[in-house]
Amino acid sequence: MSVVKILELVGSSEKSWEDAVQNALKEAEKTVKNITGIDILGYKGDVEENKIVRFKAHVKIAFVVER
Repeated sequence: MSVVKILELVGSSEKSWEDAVQNALKEAEKTVKNITGIDILGYKGDVEENKIVRFKAHVKIAFVVER
């Protein structure tokens, strides 16, 4: 029997929301092993002069806990 843990993160990017999701995953990979899935909860952005300057993605990352 395995146990799956969930890590909640917000990734950001100056390029796109997809890149923000990838950045969150890359950051999680630095300290978490056995990542099995990602759930995108929502998107936000910072706006300056009517232009999106920072894309943000709120995600949950699932990983199997090793015993």
